[in-house]
Amino acid sequence: MSTRTEDLPDAEALDEDASVDVVDAAEDIEAADDTDDTDTGEAPRPTWFRRHRRLLAAVVVVLLALGGGAFYWYKTTVLPAGTAFRLGDSDVTITDLNHETDTLRALYGIQAPTDPAKLDTFRRDVAKSYAVSMILDNAATDHKIVIADKMAQDTLSRFVTQQFGDGSDARDKFVQALGTVGTTEQAVLVEIKRQLAVNQLFEQVAGTPAVSDTDVQTAFAQRKDTLGTPERRDIHNIVVSSKAEADQAVTDLKGGATFETIAQQRSLDASTKTSGGDLGAVSASQLDQTYAGAAFTTPMNTVFGPVQTQYGWNVGKVVSVMAPIPAVFDQVKDNLKQQLVLEQQLGKWRGWLGDTIKGADVKYADVYRPANPDAAPDGQPGTPAVPVPGK
Repeated sequence: MSTRTEDLPDAEALDEDASVDVVDAAEDIEAADDTDDTDTGEAPRPTWFRRHRRLLAAVVVVLLALGGGAFYWYKTTVLPAGTAFRLGDSDVTITDLNHETDTLRALYGIQAPTDPAKLDTFRRDVAKSYAVSMILDNAATDHKIVIADKMAQDTLSRFVTQQFGDGSDARDKFVQALGTVGTTEQAVLVEIKRQLAVNQLFEQVAGTPAVSDTDVQTAFAQRKDTLGTPERRDIHNIVVSSKAEADQAVTDLKGGATFETIAQQRSLDASTKTSGGDLGAVSASQLDQTYAGAAFTTPMNTVFGPVQTQYGWNVGKVVSVMAPIPAVFDQVKDNLKQQLVLEQQLGKWRGWLGDTIKGADVKYADVYRPANPDAAPDGQPGTPAVPVPGK
């Protein structure tokens, strides 16, 4: 038997045929049971025999009904070839999923990793992200949320300005960039509408929880150490592709070359090389953990490295050190209250979303099934649920 659902009979036709068979079988047995034995010349049959045949009719009805149901179950659980997942009556193909990935790349810079193991996880994450977005589309419709075309267009215009400036050719650059990644302006508008709708859905589902002054004071006492400004360091950095190049940079610096000159000549980081590798004032949490370990244990005006990160081999220099600043309640209370409100909203949202995803009963192809298909994705509403590789 083929494992492809398109080779199976139509489910409705199959159910109808099964129903006819059930009726015919029951009628045949009942008719045989009601036949007058004297007409055949046979001895009359006892009452228990008649009851037995009626029971047999009931059993046949049940077996035939189950047979039709089994075919229907098979049809609705086996995905056609080329399908990534099924949500309700909708089959999302691998091609559909690839188009979604192109749109995410255009809007959020999300790139598929090249490492096979990471690519497998990425593929499953994209499938779940798309499934959840469809579930949220349905929920938004149920909540009567409609995003006007003008709102989406205005949002897109702001996005274009942020990415390509406000010049007369900005729109053309945007359209050209879309073509490069294989998506369209219409696909981007659909995604923008979806995110705007999810934001409104979040507000309806999560509401606005009440947070008292006492709640804020209690949270401040518990989180005081994390609410202040941590130690920051002004760091300059050179990134090259090999350890040998990094070792040579250290040798040249020790020989009297200036850090800024080597950064401008050799660094692979296009965003900082023209400024001499200036990363600005950063905290340890903003840096790669290995790199931060070296940068935050090095004295001021001292070079450190080489340190390998996912971006290459790094040589850094600590230009200045800014001491941590303890938190003051009056200065952080408003932001802390907003944070407490958001935490409660996210808790309610994630609970609702997890139940909604589980109730949707998404069926994934094996190679697209995520590790935890029913769990609510991390992150806040209105942002892609696909993790950005390398972040």
